[in-house]
Amino acid sequence: MSIRQTATETGYGLGALLFPTLCLNCQRTIPGGQRTPLCLPCFSDLAPTNYWELPENRVTDKFQGRLELQLGVALYFFNVGSVCQTLMHALKYYQRPEIGDELGRQLGNYLRNHPSLHDLAGVVPVPIHPRRLHQRGYNQAERIASGVASVLRVPVFPQALTRTDFKGSQTKMDRLQRVENVRNSFRPGRGNHAGQHLLLVDDVVTTGATLDFCGNLLLEHHANATLSIATLAIAE
Repeated sequence: MSIRQTATETGYGLGALLFPTLCLNCQRTIPGGQRTPLCLPCFSDLAPTNYWELPENRVTDKFQGRLELQLGVALYFFNVGSVCQTLMHALKYYQRPEIGDELGRQLGNYLRNHPSLHDLAGVVPVPIHPRRLHQRGYNQAERIASGVASVLRVPVFPQALTRTDFKGSQTKMDRLQRVENVRNSFRPGRGNHAGQHLLLVDDVVTTGATLDFCGNLLLEHHANATLSIATLAIAE
């Protein structure tokens, strides 16, 4: 190990001793050297979907007859009070963008050699309105997309879609309210993606209204494009 590497590791160890990292979920101290927002017991409480092994699953079922997909996956199941909910809330509301990076890489590792993505051209994050971007400082979907793309070694197309209207959070809306909220809120952005296979990425799929609108915009605007969807979680 080089002197620089030794100093870095020593500095990290001292920092962990003086300012211990606490598990995002249970607040227990995470052992030094474990670069993760969760302790091992809480990490083990996450519920993977394994949808990347199932051509037909609850993600693809949501868009059946509404949106033609090559692949539809979610990384974890989302339930109220779950560890997954803690992660998603920290990512969206408590200034923890690195969670999107890390979980995006996890998702990318499951998709790395998936046969349905052999021709993938790039990753498109669901956009947020500039006002929300200013408030939050980052687009959580773009951080997820960057993590996925870094593993799959494809570019991110953050300007492929734009959000032109903002009508507030959808967290407490039912399906009809969500559909109305996203209606005419998105527009095609920059870039020519005709004939390309695009992976549309978001944090959580609930009713699927946002992904439905965004996916159809991409397919309608770019001739002969194909589409897949990947999210960090799916609400149960």
